[in-house]
Amino acid sequence: MEKMRELITGFPEQMKHAWEIVQATPIDFGGWTPQQALVLGMGGSGISGVIASKMLSDVSPIPIQANSNYRVPAWTGERTLVVACSYSGHTEETLTALNDARQRGARVVAITSGGQLGEWCEEHGWPSVRFPGGQPPRSQFGYAFTSVMHALHAAGLVPEATYQAFGRVAEHLLTNQSNGIERAEALADVVEGRNVLLYADAAQEGLVTRWRQQLNENSKLLCSHHVFPEMNHNELVGWEGAGENEVVVLIQTPEDHPRTRIRMEVCMEIFQGQGADVVIVEGDGEHSILRFFDLIQVGDWLSLILAERSGVDPVDIKNIDHLKAALSKIP
Repeated sequence: MEKMRELITGFPEQMKHAWEIVQATPIDFGGWTPQQALVLGMGGSGISGVIASKMLSDVSPIPIQANSNYRVPAWTGERTLVVACSYSGHTEETLTALNDARQRGARVVAITSGGQLGEWCEEHGWPSVRFPGGQPPRSQFGYAFTSVMHALHAAGLVPEATYQAFGRVAEHLLTNQSNGIERAEALADVVEGRNVLLYADAAQEGLVTRWRQQLNENSKLLCSHHVFPEMNHNELVGWEGAGENEVVVLIQTPEDHPRTRIRMEVCMEIFQGQGADVVIVEGDGEHSILRFFDLIQVGDWLSLILAERSGVDPVDIKNIDHLKAALSKIP
């Protein structure tokens, strides 16, 4: 447990180091511009692509899509920027998809600590962002996401103000860390031992996915996430079977669509009418990037606190290890 606590405590320092690394790793496409971008990755590495695609959907001049699969879309070709993110450099699905993209002529940037992906970079001359290895991939989100945004920024897909805000994240997180822990403790008091449902505006789907993943891996909990307004067209009906054992964690941001906020208000009445508790969580900071990372920090601490309270090891991933061992025996 102490290892994960140390890693989460060190997240502000990780963000500082991540920013230093990308500033020292220029990526030059030599005037080449993509028609679409594809971010490859799984789990703790892949979540960066999910978040980037949502965060930049309203500002990027071209579509950005996350890809967590063995295959890449049929449209992948010579005008496609492929950002391959694998912390270990050995992720089976990512390497398979990358090989497919390479054969289709895609332009590649890699983000990794080494491994097979690192060797391919040396072999093919791909630009890459390298960061320290040896830790659980989910604990290295700061390195991965900063690097993904760095690669996309080099391609002209990230607004300058958004990109530069990454350089202020470390100080903001360090200043707010005690407050973030207190908020996570209070949230843990409400959700502990109950069925947790995570909701947010569609633009924040990557964020609630990250929260779910952290609760899955660190806390060893099954929970669900969904987004507004889509959940109003399906999952909302399922609430007729809910009760006091459910608790809703509703993440809200100033960027939420005004009509979505109205939907949230009405739905909170429905949730509470079924006996569920509803907790609204908001990020702290004057810029959307700072608020985003504040919420990342709160979610990480929540997952750790719940793990410690239940006595489980937040680092252990024995089910994933079992699966990988079984797959390694099959050609």
